[in-house]
Amino acid sequence: MKKKFVDNLRLDWLFISVLFALIVIGITLVYSATNNPAIDWYKTYWFKQIVHFAIGLVIAILIALMPANFWKNAAIPLYILAVGALILVADSGHISKGAGRWIDIAGFRFQPSEFSKIAYLLASSLWLSKHSISLEKPQTLIFPFLLFIVPFALVLKQPNLSTALVFIAMTLAQFYWAGFRLVDLFLLCSPFMSVIFSATSELYWRLLIICVFFLSIKFKCPIWLISILLVVNIGGGYASSAAWYNMEDHQRSRILTFIDPMRDPKGEGYQVIQSQVAVGSGGIFGKGFGEGSQTNLSFLPEEHTDFIFSVLGEQFGFVGAFVVITLFFVLLLRSIMICRLHPDKFVNLVVVGACSILFFHTLVNIAMTVGLMPVTGLPLPFLSYGGSFVLTCMILVGLLMNMRLKGGEV
Repeated sequence: MKKKFVDNLRLDWLFISVLFALIVIGITLVYSATNNPAIDWYKTYWFKQIVHFAIGLVIAILIALMPANFWKNAAIPLYILAVGALILVADSGHISKGAGRWIDIAGFRFQPSEFSKIAYLLASSLWLSKHSISLEKPQTLIFPFLLFIVPFALVLKQPNLSTALVFIAMTLAQFYWAGFRLVDLFLLCSPFMSVIFSATSELYWRLLIICVFFLSIKFKCPIWLISILLVVNIGGGYASSAAWYNMEDHQRSRILTFIDPMRDPKGEGYQVIQSQVAVGSGGIFGKGFGEGSQTNLSFLPEEHTDFIFSVLGEQFGFVGAFVVITLFFVLLLRSIMICRLHPDKFVNLVVVGACSILFFHTLVNIAMTVGLMPVTGLPLPFLSYGGSFVLTCMILVGLLMNMRLKGGEV
């Protein structure tokens, strides 16, 4: 009887084992990075992280056991609720470090932008599962664009660029799964790329415009669409270039340092340089648990949140980093395989969207800590300390489990 019950649930024990391994590693790293004997144990970050995961695990289990169609019915109400919370943050949110991202309710502080990812994921999955989209038929993109732009703009206003980028990554992944070709995604993103390239490299900008023109011809885009793409790319590029050269010197310097931290090693570039030192000093096997000098001497900023991977690299070296990256790979691989179990489009889109959130966070955070990408403040799933972010990750886990267990009933 017990075996039959487990078979019916289709529990993925490898997924569950990897998940718990990452959670244990994360709590261990937070303990190592923040342990202070002078602080009562129940006030420490590592204990709070255990509480966050305990609450998150209960929520994930409840989500996993929900009826199959619950998330379809709840998608739009949750989206409206999330947008309302983001508007409330914009109007009267708690401000910390120059950004208003938090709401205080009954003594608890949470970040609506984190939960808005979930709401947008469900709403966009619902719409894309019922409607086809095509770049040649721009009217099919109007409503998906409106779904995207409202939370994206509100999150960007906080300002919270890193979380806003997650919305873009999720949208592109879902569009691809919904029928967009890679060339469609490239053409769709080309105006944003023009804005960046025109301000940083005129050569790359010109090459981009040439690529847009020839690809749109090769894939037989309508003349009107080719014209719009060229006008937007060229016009946006010139506008961005003009804005760049009209900036004050210190404004341009801050942006360039954001891209290349070595321009200002003692100022804007300090964080990523210290992170590179920490990761590099770990060598093959690391310095040992609790033995990282960059961490222990507080040279590494935000070591328990944004730069938790640096703590891992310093204390457990290349081997420890490789093991964690492998665990993330297995977790995402087992998650995306849910799409092979259930053909329903809504299920597939929820799975792809959830995986894109976890993948983007993992990729950007690790690349940021080793200096391959600018510092954006994206935490590492299951490893970084944080209340709202931990709960968001566990909600995503609950959705993935729900899609696996109940997806066939949708």
